[in-house]
Amino acid sequence: MTLMWVAHLKSIFVFVKDFKCARRWFDFLLNKNGYWLAMEYAILKKSNETLGYVAQVSAIADKNKGAFGFLSNSAYDQMASKGQLWIAVNSAGMLKGYLMFGGTMPTLKVFQIYACETTKGHGVGKQLIDALKEFAGSKNYHSIVARVASDLPANSFWEKVGFSVYGQVKGGETTKRIINIRGYALEDNDLFGGVGKEQSGVQPIGPVLERPIYALDLNLLLDVFKARPGYKKVVKIMQIGFQGGFSICITPEFKKELERQSANFSDDPILRLAEVFPELKADFDIAGIAESLKSIVFPARAPNRKSAQNDESDLMHLGYCISAGIGGFITREKALLRACDEIKDKYGMAIISPDEIILDDSELSGVSSPLNSDFSFAISLLTDEVKGFLGGFSLQDAIADLLVSASPIKSAASVYEARLDGRLFGVYFFQKPLKVKGVAVAALYIDESCPQSIAAIDHFLEMALRYKCGFSYRLDLYIGKGQDLTEGTLLKKGFFKSSDHFVKLISIVFLDGKNWGRFTKDVKSLCGFSMPEKLPSKKELQNTGICLADSNNKVEVFSWFDFESVIGPRFILTSDRDCILVPIRENFANGLIGNVKNQLSLLSSHDKVLLLEKAYFRSSIKASSFKKGGVVAFYVSGSKSIQELIGFARITYSDVISIDEATVKVDRQGVLSRGELASIVDSSGKVHVFTFDNFLEFDRRVPFLRAKKLGLISDANLVSPEKISFEKLKVLIGEAFND
Repeated sequence: MTLMWVAHLKSIFVFVKDFKCARRWFDFLLNKNGYWLAMEYAILKKSNETLGYVAQVSAIADKNKGAFGFLSNSAYDQMASKGQLWIAVNSAGMLKGYLMFGGTMPTLKVFQIYACETTKGHGVGKQLIDALKEFAGSKNYHSIVARVASDLPANSFWEKVGFSVYGQVKGGETTKRIINIRGYALEDNDLFGGVGKEQSGVQPIGPVLERPIYALDLNLLLDVFKARPGYKKVVKIMQIGFQGGFSICITPEFKKELERQSANFSDDPILRLAEVFPELKADFDIAGIAESLKSIVFPARAPNRKSAQNDESDLMHLGYCISAGIGGFITREKALLRACDEIKDKYGMAIISPDEIILDDSELSGVSSPLNSDFSFAISLLTDEVKGFLGGFSLQDAIADLLVSASPIKSAASVYEARLDGRLFGVYFFQKPLKVKGVAVAALYIDESCPQSIAAIDHFLEMALRYKCGFSYRLDLYIGKGQDLTEGTLLKKGFFKSSDHFVKLISIVFLDGKNWGRFTKDVKSLCGFSMPEKLPSKKELQNTGICLADSNNKVEVFSWFDFESVIGPRFILTSDRDCILVPIRENFANGLIGNVKNQLSLLSSHDKVLLLEKAYFRSSIKASSFKKGGVVAFYVSGSKSIQELIGFARITYSDVISIDEATVKVDRQGVLSRGELASIVDSSGKVHVFTFDNFLEFDRRVPFLRAKKLGLISDANLVSPEKISFEKLKVLIGEAFND
């Protein structure tokens, strides 16, 4: 060793030769008063540095099952391969602590943290967490969360490092503990919520809202088939996927790999099982993407090695996933796990170990069967059960006062609940707007670990946005901390992020040059935002968008589409704006929009009507007429009792795709059965799908004969989509609304 004395620090800088990465060691000595100053430890992060410590980590965790639960050695091995098992070591290279973490954007999850007894007071745990905060910040994560049993002394440590409790959930059946959900925010709250960095790599255009989509590696199905260690976690991943927590699919390479391995079998049950899963399709150069991945995943492997074909197959899997723009690839392949950071940075796609999704084997017993799940919504009283559920969240003062000071079940206020298999997992509160204040207050608290959380988020927000009022108002919506799925949905649906809640402007006018001035004054009084004094021209809308400034003169530019998300379900009436009249049979209208015979109802529905963004499938004829941001008006037919135009909606995505692509791309928006889709495909096996949001029911429905009299419908009698001009659109608006 070489020693260098630095007198003013009263410490020794120890440079360790022949140690991995030639690290600098800081061993602080006793100060002049005889107290220890501190001791700094090196943190090993790379897999080639940490894999040698996996056996020690596994042994430590096994001795602390009460705090950590049980994990197999392979779980630690996989996390080390990903660079997500960090080891704190002293100058002699001895393990003194470790941190294991995972998760996907925008939230990192701490799975385990440990510091040896001999380091007590030396700050090993804080050093590991500080390093994780720095890592998360550099990778643009929004938050870090940790699940900590409420009875563990470790809670004081988490409090000291800035992780506050923002929710509580019940633990497994074995321990029956209460688990504190602790979180640390990495992104300052601001009015607009910030603009996320664009991901690099191939990014296809798709619907506004997405359900997380993960592709499965072939080896995971082999784990299940052969009952290999960890197969139960794969089963649970599939169960959660079937219940709607996320979408699971396979790549074409999955089947090709199986076919190569099945050449000697007359019947391969796994190949038959593969037919159950949606298959990714891609129009990009998959081979080119796979070739570019080779230097990242297999930088030192010779092309003529024995397992070269398997390596090529792994790269093709990733190529399909990247080109399709899905969220991640679930695998146990160490080479892929080791390359996860580089692949994430370059292509925006995560490589995920099954242990990151299902960490603790003790959680497996609580899986409900997807075939028997009972998912429902209902109007609720403020029962002890509801109060207990809300008690698991850190309620904001504004909501706590409303719920505690008086019963919310009173005039102008309602409470709703969501349940899965009888278990309460979501509560929505809405207080109707008062004209004198121009503000409505709502709150949405969701246990996002529930497989049906996305459906509940969509449903309750759809209720909020469909509420009709005779005046413009501001909607103040409060959510629980750590509800990342909820937050992401709100930002995509035109909500602004304020200090402790979200704000949505609810307009009752279609904007044009005449009412723009009045609208800007309303925006200023309701939200404090400044806007251009005149309605921007079409070219300005197309090439710049609309600028909004807050009271601190912070400016954000919204594209035309995004601005109409802010004011939705209303839209801007430019001089050349047209509208497509879309025929829809009554039975499909009931599923997509609500019970069209009577007053539209959301609460009693259990199907696609719950969704914020919905999918409409049709033949590919006239598909080119449907453009993102365009306006459609639905014409419902199917019986003599109803033949009328009932409401507007906005197109969010349009494409002609295969049935397999439909089951992947628009899974959150609702997909018809394969049989129904097969009945409308064209000669190339494709179907036109457009997704829509911002459904706005007409104040007065327009009967077919009245529409004919007004010249809105041609002699074709609306058997196929029909485009109407701006002048006819104005006529339709005048006929349909009480503005």
